[in-house]
Amino acid sequence: MNHPPVAPALATDDVADASAAPDRGPDRPLRILHLTAGSDAGGLSTYIFRLCDAMHRQGHRVAVAGERGAWHWLFENAPFPWIEVPLKGSPLKLWQCHNMLRRYLQANPVDVLHTHYRRATLVARALQYHRNLPILYSVHLSHITIAGPRRWLSDFGDHTHCAATEAKFWLMQEARVPPKKITYIPHGIEPSKWPVADDATRAAARRSLGLNADDRVAVYVGRLDTPKNERWVIDVADHARHSIPNLKILMAGDGPHEMQVRKRIAADNLQDRVILLGHCNPLIAYQAADALLLPSAREGFSLVCAEAMSVGVPVLRTRTSGTRELIIEDVTGRSVPINRDDFIAGAVDFLIDLPALRRMGAAAAEHVRMHFTFELQLARTLDLYRSLACKA
Repeated sequence: MNHPPVAPALATDDVADASAAPDRGPDRPLRILHLTAGSDAGGLSTYIFRLCDAMHRQGHRVAVAGERGAWHWLFENAPFPWIEVPLKGSPLKLWQCHNMLRRYLQANPVDVLHTHYRRATLVARALQYHRNLPILYSVHLSHITIAGPRRWLSDFGDHTHCAATEAKFWLMQEARVPPKKITYIPHGIEPSKWPVADDATRAAARRSLGLNADDRVAVYVGRLDTPKNERWVIDVADHARHSIPNLKILMAGDGPHEMQVRKRIAADNLQDRVILLGHCNPLIAYQAADALLLPSAREGFSLVCAEAMSVGVPVLRTRTSGTRELIIEDVTGRSVPINRDDFIAGAVDFLIDLPALRRMGAAAAEHVRMHFTFELQLARTLDLYRSLACKA
């Protein structure tokens, strides 16, 4: 199925004109409190940090509340405060969290509560009894189970933000959120941090990673965890032994499946075809790569895809949220159903044709740099915050 390129502009009814409430000071600094389960590994923590850091540099006041997680190093030297509260705990712990945040808000008023987990939204609802604060909920992983009792615990805030059109359809059809209460703002990258790789850059990156100039190089970047399906990438390396004998797959990331991955590589004698890089800055892997492989069962958008595409790397991914935005079929990459056999066959066919990969890589870089920059994401998010603050 061919997807037309998506120009990610906000609909006129998504965000109200901030000038409609001049008494609130449309240009004054915003005050935003993020509620998250914790500083856990993954894209959610990255999203919160990047947004808060950029807003702080623009003079806005931001803070993040949650429990310390595996990626708390992101926030340890941040220029904005981290508020330690038990947002992963029992109902009693959540009530304690509510009391702690209520005291914080008495001393530090905010304009918007931005929540990132359903239980965080429940705490925010309790805070609304004391202060008339709008709640913005960001959907970071759509197509989750909300049937039965989970539906009663699923609160999507006063307004819901999603980063992908598939997530918006899910919110309307499954979560029953009215369209007027949903704002679509896709994620974006900073092109200067993910520069386009030329032939010389690609050669240098390969030398530094111990690869040959004529290797066919695919990269996987992400957690070694459910629902990433990282084992399918290893399956590609195994199945392509004869069709692509010079295939090398770089895997950047760590997680609870790491030991299983290592055992599988050793058991199938794939040490010369699959190279584990661990958790690292993936730029050098993108620079060395001919293609990115993303076999996830679920995604919220996939910043990894946008980063790789900015470098000039085409993508083969399963049809999860974010595919419509990033993949123009056979132009910037390809997509396949969320099925192991389809993914393996599609990946082998994708990787064989190097001229096509180069052509798609150039188009991918142009597409992302035109439509999916962090500058656009930040501006649209600030507009949404101001709209919600004006309505409070």
